[in-house]
Amino acid sequence: MKKILIVNRKSTDNLGDIAIGTALAQLFLKKDCQVYQLEFSRFGKDIASFGQSKASPACGTETKTNKFQNILKKCKYFLARSLPKTIWFVRFGQGVLRQIRSIPKDEIDLIVIGGGQLIQSEKWNDQFAYAFRLWDWMNRHLFKTKLAVLSVGAKEAFSPYAARSFKSGLSHADFIYVRDHHSKQVLDRLSSDLDVKIMPDVAFSLCPGKERQKAGSRADKLALVGIYNYDSYCKIHSLELDRSAYYQGWKDKIEDLSTAGFKVKLFYSTGTDKLETQRFSEYLGGKYEIAAADSLSDLIELLNSADYVYSGRMHALILALVSGCQAQAFITNTKLKVFNETYLEQSPDLEALRQEIEQAIDTVLTSLSDS
Repeated sequence: MKKILIVNRKSTDNLGDIAIGTALAQLFLKKDCQVYQLEFSRFGKDIASFGQSKASPACGTETKTNKFQNILKKCKYFLARSLPKTIWFVRFGQGVLRQIRSIPKDEIDLIVIGGGQLIQSEKWNDQFAYAFRLWDWMNRHLFKTKLAVLSVGAKEAFSPYAARSFKSGLSHADFIYVRDHHSKQVLDRLSSDLDVKIMPDVAFSLCPGKERQKAGSRADKLALVGIYNYDSYCKIHSLELDRSAYYQGWKDKIEDLSTAGFKVKLFYSTGTDKLETQRFSEYLGGKYEIAAADSLSDLIELLNSADYVYSGRMHALILALVSGCQAQAFITNTKLKVFNETYLEQSPDLEALRQEIEQAIDTVLTSLSDS
């Protein structure tokens, strides 16, 4: 029995990352492998722990607590710019190292890093590059086994440190599979020496938990609308957009769906979106129900009851497609644009995608048998 160590975003409020880890584990368990899973880069809160405080301020107001939090945030940014690598290691890197104590290091046949957009550089903090470099070092000096980077996304515009770290770490990988052509282009530009292949996002291999109830047999068609975090949106697009103006666009979308005959519910798949959704619901006076989804199983069950999904989160859209929903993207970044062009503007053959994923897994496992 082959022993596989899966390293991905495991301790997180993002249900998309949880879906990735679940899909990878299921794929290798299906092949009669023994699977271990560890956190890749940092330790966050569970999505269920996110919730709006009773004293949440209305839009446009700022309490003393909020002012203090803003000052604290600016201090953190200053420190992150000054000593980012040290800060990451103190906060998270030591925890990443401590995880491996329970892993039989001499018995691991393969380390899998993926999926998700792990090949990226963030302003003032290259935490994914730090983590990638650490796992590369641990494999070469402790595990000394094969390394596969599976179903990852790559984002352009690396910092000089991140470019060096990813180029070096990826050169030591035995397999590199990215999830789309854009990511392949990014890595090809990073280094022409890398052998980069494409496999669909592993979340496509997940199956709905039960047979869908067709819309035609229900009185109401259900549309789920996932409110994207306002601060993240403004940061991505370098905007100073008023929150009420941002909310107006979402309100217009919901009204259009209602006019089209849909019963509309709000939903979320990350902790920050959960908070934004609660705030948006208050903005609308609680007119629309928030469909709670504080676990991956909750989210899959919810999507299984829906007919239409509108979201700015890629894995919410993938799971919507897997569940048989019509899906439309709220385009927030290049990743969503590429996903929209590749899958939503076409009619993807889910079974063909699953077969591509299985073939990639078989190729990796076959190499272990030959070694």
